[in-house]
Amino acid sequence: MLKHLTIGIVFSITGVLLSLGFWELSKAYLVTGAIGLFFPAMSVLMSGSIAGPHRMRAGLEAHDSPDEKRKRKRTSIGSVLIGLPNIMIAMLLYLFLN
Repeated sequence: MLKHLTIGIVFSITGVLLSLGFWELSKAYLVTGAIGLFFPAMSVLMSGSIAGPHRMRAGLEAHDSPDEKRKRKRTSIGSVLIGLPNIMIAMLLYLFLN
C-alpha cells in the first residue's frame, strides 16, 4: 500500500517538473490532474465493474476464482492509491495558482 502511494507521489512530482519544462507552473494542475484521473479510470476498467454491451447481451459475465477476484481487487486498490496523490496535488495547485 505504501509502495503505491510512493509511486503516486513520484508521478505527481514528475508531472509538476514536466509542466515546468514544457509550459509554465500555472498549467501544472492539468498534468497532475490528468495523471490522477487516468489511474482511477484504469482501476474501474481492471476491476471488471464496467462490462461492454456485447458481453452483457451475450451473457459472457466472468465467473472468476477467489484468487482472481483478490488479485483484481488488489490491483484496483493499488491503481486508486497511485492516482490519489496526483489528484490532491492537482487540487492544491489549482487552488493556490488560480
